[in-house]
Amino acid sequence: MKGIVFVLHGRRDRIAKANLEAVEKLAPLLDQAGILHRVGLLEGTYQTLETALHELLSAGVSEFTLVPVLLFAATHVKEDLPQRARQTLGAAPVQILEPLGTTVAIYQALKDSLAAGFTESPTRRGLLIAHGTPHYSEPNRQLQTIAENLSADVGREVIGVNYLGAANYLELLAEFPAEAFVIQPFFLTEGQLVAKITEQIRTVHANIDQVLPTLESSPAVTRALKERLVSAGCIPS
Repeated sequence: MKGIVFVLHGRRDRIAKANLEAVEKLAPLLDQAGILHRVGLLEGTYQTLETALHELLSAGVSEFTLVPVLLFAATHVKEDLPQRARQTLGAAPVQILEPLGTTVAIYQALKDSLAAGFTESPTRRGLLIAHGTPHYSEPNRQLQTIAENLSADVGREVIGVNYLGAANYLELLAEFPAEAFVIQPFFLTEGQLVAKITEQIRTVHANIDQVLPTLESSPAVTRALKERLVSAGCIPS
């Protein structure tokens, strides 16, 4: 029997309700396909990844698909998920799908958001700010490709920058102290980190930048999850 665990980042004290709701909207499709599914959190003590895996094991699941409700494949996807899954499941077959950042659904949501921002600020360039990582180069390469494609599609330059690792956002802002940008936080939640980034921008940058919403409440998250599941053959298109 096959089973799916949607893996959310989570936090010690809360879970992003909108991300959980995005997953729950797929429940009818999965139930119709006869696929058992759970949510597992990487951080915190509520409904951990291990709890979700044990529940599926107890229900008779023998083949597992992990669906990261994350944007890019860094330490969580490349190290934490396979290691923790193997510790819990032993030799049971485990498939880990790609995160959501490169899906068509997420790209379209970014494109629409930036296009609206540029309508309000027709002379500004865009900044696409992702979390970034100092440990892997692929997330930044993917970010730069997304930014280049957005620039072509919206007809305005969009610069890909990161909170951590290469292409640091504060260095870019310091390089252009007199320029105001349309800023798109490339995050799945409006949490503390995005608030910190926004506050730093307001503090260190001379101009008032326009900061757009994250993807937290976007219906694109559900569409992106469905896109990954269809591509993996888990559910029909």
